[in-house]
Amino acid sequence: MMNYRALPTSEVIGSQRIVEPNLSPELTPDDPATSVMRDFRKKRPATISADLHIPEARVLMKTADVPLKLVVNRVGEFIGIISLKDILGKKAMSKAHGMGVGVEEVQVRDIMHPANEFPSIHIRNLHDMRIGDVVETFNRTNSDHFLVFEDDAENPGNTCLCGLISASLVARRLHIALDSSARARSFSDIVNAVHGHFE
Repeated sequence: MMNYRALPTSEVIGSQRIVEPNLSPELTPDDPATSVMRDFRKKRPATISADLHIPEARVLMKTADVPLKLVVNRVGEFIGIISLKDILGKKAMSKAHGMGVGVEEVQVRDIMHPANEFPSIHIRNLHDMRIGDVVETFNRTNSDHFLVFEDDAENPGNTCLCGLISASLVARRLHIALDSSARARSFSDIVNAVHGHFE
């Protein structure tokens, strides 16, 4: 049997500050692209059922206070993305009108952004990229998000979603305001501003 030793302990003297994690360290376009990825292997993403009706989804998303949820089918597979803006905005009403039903009959699947709308990348390729490369990817695709996949260890030959990169997060982490109506211009400005180059 191994011999163990008690740890050297001491009494706490006075009031102590609690250390807070540095959740938003300073980043530059030359930092690794994985720095701005929401890694689902470390923190499970918020999900919502594709079958949920809009009024229920609205309550769920507002209560959870999350701006974005991954949409899953009945067996838990990722099929799209929906935002609080989609739920609260005119999209649901417009869809209901087009379907000839009340908004209470519209489901999340009817107004979500399908997975195939978003550009995707395998994580093995992301490891070789910098944030500047992510910026250029958003610049070329004009998308708000792109998806990160990895090989599925439980289902050989398939891939599974392991992360997400948001344009708004990239802009926020680089401390630059993002004008979504001028995506290409604003991302060029991000890179130039961080490097100290202005037109």
